[in-house]
Amino acid sequence: MDPVAQLFPRSGEIAAAMIARCAAEIPAYRLLPATVLEGDLVANAAAVFELFLTTVAEDRRPTSEELSLPIAWGAERARDGVPLEAVLKIYPLAASVAWELVGGDRLALGARMLDFLGEVMPRVAQAYLRERDDLDWEHREDRQNLAASLLAGRPVRHRELAESYDVVVFHLPALPASAGTRAATDLFRAVRSGVDSQVLVTFKGDGGVLLVPDGVAAEAVAARVDEICGRRCTAAAARAATRADIPAAHSEAVEILALAENLSRPARLYRLADLAIEYQLAQPGPAREALAQVLAPLEEHPHLIDALRAFVTSDYNRGEAATALTIHRNTLTYRLGRIQLITGYDATRPADARHLAAAMTAYDIVRKNG
Repeated sequence: MDPVAQLFPRSGEIAAAMIARCAAEIPAYRLLPATVLEGDLVANAAAVFELFLTTVAEDRRPTSEELSLPIAWGAERARDGVPLEAVLKIYPLAASVAWELVGGDRLALGARMLDFLGEVMPRVAQAYLRERDDLDWEHREDRQNLAASLLAGRPVRHRELAESYDVVVFHLPALPASAGTRAATDLFRAVRSGVDSQVLVTFKGDGGVLLVPDGVAAEAVAARVDEICGRRCTAAAARAATRADIPAAHSEAVEILALAENLSRPARLYRLADLAIEYQLAQPGPAREALAQVLAPLEEHPHLIDALRAFVTSDYNRGEAATALTIHRNTLTYRLGRIQLITGYDATRPADARHLAAAMTAYDIVRKNG
């Protein structure tokens, strides 16, 4: 079978392997959100690989029109603060991944691959430099590198740096499938350029990190991110009293964000004080296990667990809880009575209610952690 015909159906798989290898070996790409790497960049890599296969199948060079999009995509990395050497390195590295995966007549494809790279890389470099000239690129790259260095705990000397920061972590909201692969890239760029100019922005994996200096309110910055995203994002903040404290503050904020998301808390900005009880209950130990066991008898009755969760979440308001569950208030009262009968705790009594609320938190944490 024709090797090109064999490879076309595998273009998505090969493109995903290319980008995974590049993200692993080129540090600059690890500062892009995972949604951009796994969406836009994989789609771009697949399109370039399919263009290469098309030129091989038709025994010709790519036309200028066909190269216009790959060249534009490469130049866009200038907007992301990715150095030119990283942009160019991705091409031979991706080609080596393709070489390892294609099998078949590698020599014939290899020669054509070198010709293709010779066409693409000089034009990408030219377009990239043109794009960089139109941007305050050195300032952009410098700020991104500053954020990465501070988070890594490396010593940094820079006259514009504050001494204290709030470290804010957040996840970009999930986008509908209909939004397309470009949507995540556009959103990532909008967040980075749309927050206060004093805030340092970078991304680690699927999460954004904002270093908010003294004099700028973290709550206002988080609200700006919500505005850009068009919805409230779950975020967490921790205080770094000195620049040396930034890595520890980042770790704390990541833990708080994971806790808020695992417990399905409403989207907003959280600090440790907001989830102090939940944070303590999240620590493994006999007390957490004992609390979680309070609700173990309800596992065969998920509707009762849902009723208790709605009652606790509504601040013990029967009307609001019944509305959230779309059931009659009397039905909720009956279910709360069943919970008392099975567990021995009455959710309508303050002391028992506090115990059940703690048990619910412990139960959710244990279940999330497997």
